[in-house]
Amino acid sequence: MNLWRREYFWPAVLIVIGVYFLLSNLQLLSWLRGDLVWPVLLIALGAWLILRRAR
Repeated sequence: MNLWRREYFWPAVLIVIGVYFLLSNLQLLSWLRGDLVWPVLLIALGAWLILRRAR
C-alpha cells in the first residue's frame, strides 16, 4: 500500500500542522523556531511535487 496516496496526503498534512500548533502552545517546541519551519516546509513540499512529477 502506497502511504502517500492522494487521499492520505492532505489529511496527514493537516494532522502534522495541528500537532505542531498544539506542541507549540504547550511550550514543548520552544527550541524550534517557527520562522524557519514554514519556509522549510514549503521548500520540501515544492521539491516533493517536482520529484513526484519526474517519476
